[in-house]
Amino acid sequence: MLTAIACSEPSGAATTADVAPVAHAPADAEPEAAPAPEPAPEPAADDTVLAAQDPATASPGDEAETGADIEPPEPAAPIEPKRVLIVGSSLAATGFGAVLEDKLDAHPNIDCYRKAKSASGLARPDFFDWEDQSKRQVEFRKPDLVIVFMGANDGQDIPPWRGQGRVMWGSEDWSAAYRTRVDDFLTNLTTPVEDQDGAHVMWLGLPKMPSPSLERKLTLIRGVHEQAVQALGDAGIYLDTTPYLVDEAGQLLRTAKVRGKDQELRSEDGVHFTMSGCEFLADKIYPEVLTALGLPAESSE
Repeated sequence: MLTAIACSEPSGAATTADVAPVAHAPADAEPEAAPAPEPAPEPAADDTVLAAQDPATASPGDEAETGADIEPPEPAAPIEPKRVLIVGSSLAATGFGAVLEDKLDAHPNIDCYRKAKSASGLARPDFFDWEDQSKRQVEFRKPDLVIVFMGANDGQDIPPWRGQGRVMWGSEDWSAAYRTRVDDFLTNLTTPVEDQDGAHVMWLGLPKMPSPSLERKLTLIRGVHEQAVQALGDAGIYLDTTPYLVDEAGQLLRTAKVRGKDQELRSEDGVHFTMSGCEFLADKIYPEVLTALGLPAESSE
């Protein structure tokens, strides 16, 4: 559509030449009748005539369409945070466990707790009874996920306990006896308690060690752990930590980038981690825990 723009003369008093002469009727002349108004055009057959609706004739559905009686939606129920429990020996009791706990607890949808005992394991309940502690902690914390990091101390004889005889390390019966201890422990962790459907388990596989003799023991122990966790089905996750701590040739990493600098990962004993090593490993495990909990991965930025 083209819009016509009218141009007007500048304002101001008009000159005599600008004003048209006015014809004056004689004083005795009859005034002319005003012309009759033209009738309004009839609407075309296809025109739509809108009329205000009489409230008395409005249908019940009309009022609902206006939104006057639509109730506001119910507020969404608050999201209950996921509860995570970290249990284990010195690797969980010292820096790594504390760093991972802090990282998880800082997440808005996670409440994290930790129960650990240095030098403990499943082979020596006479020193620290994890079968008993696992029941207590699950009843107390009611976790959705239990992260287990233990076993480095278990390459030894299994002493007599509650009617069971001693089982010597290296004997044919040792793996079966130790598997029974692991199975009992996992059963306690995953059995539902009041207001809890039964926790899932993420077992962190023991990292590769520089000591050949210790590494031979841990190879057997890792195998028992992995088989027991796999027997849980969907309730269990076995996460091998060694791939995070070796290079492409399978050699142990001495250093890695932590907070932008090359840092030593292991302490002098080669078993435990430096604080930088704890941070490095916790950064690797953290996104795996989020996935296990069904939470979205966080941006690396």
